[in-house]
Amino acid sequence: MDQQNIPYKQRRNPNLPWGYWCIADPDDYPHLVDEYGRRWPSLREYIWCGRLGMARGSNFEFTAMTEFLLAVLAAIDRRVVYIEEKVNDLFSGSWDVARNYGAWLEGQELAEGLTGGLTPEGRAILVALASTRGAEAATVPIGLPTIAPWRGLDGGDTREERERIVKVNEAFAESLPGRFKREVIARRPGIRLVGAPEGANIPLGRVLWTMTFADEYARDRLFAWLVQRLDRWEAWTQLAIKDGAQAFTEHILRLRFADEVMEAR
Repeated sequence: MDQQNIPYKQRRNPNLPWGYWCIADPDDYPHLVDEYGRRWPSLREYIWCGRLGMARGSNFEFTAMTEFLLAVLAAIDRRVVYIEEKVNDLFSGSWDVARNYGAWLEGQELAEGLTGGLTPEGRAILVALASTRGAEAATVPIGLPTIAPWRGLDGGDTREERERIVKVNEAFAESLPGRFKREVIARRPGIRLVGAPEGANIPLGRVLWTMTFADEYARDRLFAWLVQRLDRWEAWTQLAIKDGAQAFTEHILRLRFADEVMEAR
């Protein structure tokens, strides 16, 4: 039987990053050698060109395409993000492009389109791509706990568990170039988006966006929504830096109400 017809989790260890079977040969270039003896300049090129059969393009195009694949796989892996939000956040609202990309992922057996989960091989590629980002890039959250959405006041029934999950994600976010923080702003519960420290003498983080709320419950509900999308914080920070706080507010407002059901009254 052709090896490619055997499910990935039967051919490989699905708990390890994709490409773990390669050998590094320091005596010849390219240094990465796959199981067929082919040499690759990097694991990402092996994935993109060797496994997926895609053209490499320029260095800029190659980085952009593999980073975009990483972003889409990470969004699918988080599972709390539904289709309309993915289309708006990742594909700039283009449903045709999103459908095409989802069909490509499904055809490559990396995911069940954009509405299902990742396959074992898709998740292995996600881990491999996340592990091979440049030194200047932020770490991608994989395997962190997420908060189940809730409606209405919970009377404190789930607050302790929510706080535990939030703190795990907040600790991870400390290493990101931009992070959302819960703070008291003008004596009201609020959220700030703080950029990476800048400055030659004393690097200081710059506040890029703020929002205040009537009470902690309202603040924590939005913060939980943000935590569920931790993999997008890096991109959203760049949006706030480039286009400003107003543009960022409009962007997350569109995302927040994506996939909302309109109920007849």
